[in-house]
Amino acid sequence: MSGLSKEALKNLESNYIFGVEPEAPVIMNENGGKQSDTPYGFHLLPISALFDAAKVAKYGADKYGETFDKRNYTKIPVTDHLNHAVQHIYAFLAGDTQDDHLGHAIVRLMFAYEVNKNGVVKE
Repeated sequence: MSGLSKEALKNLESNYIFGVEPEAPVIMNENGGKQSDTPYGFHLLPISALFDAAKVAKYGADKYGETFDKRNYTKIPVTDHLNHAVQHIYAFLAGDTQDDHLGHAIVRLMFAYEVNKNGVVKE
């Protein structure tokens, strides 16, 4: 897996996710409640878009036989994911309503980001 960043290797080898480790800094809120600090703002993401993206991802997983352990999207180059995302964006802009084009674009962009970040396939 040469060419991967140290962070990507650490994530792949140990399933390490930054910011959720037991040694994360502790913060206290205005009521005196203590908890681990987090670098993430999941509460800021649009809930309906996340649910729609998850629906699109499940549809694709069912269609292509993808499982949590067998990730088909990791075998597809970034440029292919981006091409499909743009295709869905233009289909949406053209007024095509036969598919959730924005949902598909979101998922393809997420796949492109993940493949690019972790260097799973070579182009």
